[in-house]
Amino acid sequence: MWVPSETAASYGDLDPQYLTASYRVYLNEPDAKRVFAYIKKLQASSPVWNAETTNCTAFIGDIADFMGLKVPHRWQRPEEYVNNLKAMNNGRQIIRLSER
Repeated sequence: MWVPSETAASYGDLDPQYLTASYRVYLNEPDAKRVFAYIKKLQASSPVWNAETTNCTAFIGDIADFMGLKVPHRWQRPEEYVNNLKAMNNGRQIIRLSER
């Protein structure tokens, strides 16, 4: 079933007690602007989502792929997906798009 998508933080998303996995990377300012523009493009082109095809792991994966990271298959629970994304990229913390 298709439902309206939400790609911003929801109630509780930023509370540490609800955080089960995280992977943060750092970008220089020009690269961050490119990534943020890409995210806005995805948000504009994805007004709805469903659990089977356009879910949260697919959204994360599209952004990670754009940044040049290796991405796991999207059919995983979000916690497992984020942990696998981090492991596949050896916990890499600094991303430079210009190196791609």
